[in-house]
Amino acid sequence: MIPVGAAPSISTLLRTVLRMAHTRAVTELGLLSLGRVRFGWRDRSIGSVVERAGTRLWLRIVWARREQARGDWWMGNHEASAITGVPKPRVLDARAWEEGPLVYRAELMTLLPGRACAPTAVLERAPALDDEWWSRLDRSLEALSETPTDRRILDPEIMRRRIGVFFGIDLDIDPERWTASHGDLHWNNIHRDPFSIADWEAWGRAPRGYDAAFLLGHSLAVPQVAEQVTRRFRDDLDSDGGIVSQLYVMTKLLTRADAGEHAHVVPFVHRHVARLLGTRMPVDRRSSARTT
Repeated sequence: MIPVGAAPSISTLLRTVLRMAHTRAVTELGLLSLGRVRFGWRDRSIGSVVERAGTRLWLRIVWARREQARGDWWMGNHEASAITGVPKPRVLDARAWEEGPLVYRAELMTLLPGRACAPTAVLERAPALDDEWWSRLDRSLEALSETPTDRRILDPEIMRRRIGVFFGIDLDIDPERWTASHGDLHWNNIHRDPFSIADWEAWGRAPRGYDAAFLLGHSLAVPQVAEQVTRRFRDDLDSDGGIVSQLYVMTKLLTRADAGEHAHVVPFVHRHVARLLGTRMPVDRRSSARTT
C-alpha cells in the first residue's frame, strides 16, 4: 500500500498501466484470464495464462515509445514462425494500439509445456538435465542457424566499441558470415520436461556461437554447468565468432551487474575473460587501436 500523501513509484505506475493494457487485450481478444500476471524484465512486458474456446494459451503484452515500436525486435515473436525444427511458441493472434506516447502490442501464443530451467536469466544452481535435453538444444540451434533471414539483432560497430572499451581490444567484426540466432538464450528462456525455447523477439543474425556464448555467460556462476556448455559447444565457442561473442556477452553481463543485476556473477566473468584472453584471440584483430 502506498502511504497517504506519498507519490507512487515509477514502477508502481508502470505496472498499473500494464495491468490495464492486459485487461484491454483480454477483452479485445475474447479471452478468459487464468491465474496471476507476470511482469517481464524491467517491466517491459506483462503476461499470463489465458483460455480461449477451451484451450489454454499465453498472452503477452509489450510496450514501447512510439519511435521505438518498430524494427526487428517489435515483430520478433511473429516472424519466428519462419523457423522450423525448434520447439517454440506460435503467435496465433495479435493487437496493437497507441495510448499517449506509448504503443502496446499484445500477442496471443501457444502455451509452452514444461517449465523454465531457472527462475532467473543467470543460473544459480544446476538443473537436472539429461543427455536428450542437451541433444535437443544442440539440434535446435543447428536448425535455427540454417534459417535464412535478414533480421539482425546485433550491431557489429557497437560490439567492436564495447569490447574495446571493456577489454582494450580492437577487432574487425564481419557480419557477412553471421547466421540466425535466438539472441537471448538464457536459462529462464529455455524449458525442460519437455525441451522448448521461449521469447523470440530478439532473434536474428549474429556471429557463429553467439547463442552458446550467451548461455555460457549466464552459466558461469555454476561451474559444472558452464563446463558442460563449453564441452558441448566447443567448436562454436572456439571459432572466431565464438570468441567475439563471448567477449561481447561478458560486456553485457558486467553492464547489468553495474546496474545491480546478478552482481554475484562478476568474479566469474572476470576469471572467464582472463582465461579467454590468455588462450587465443580472433584472427581479425586490428593491427592498431582506433579512437572511438
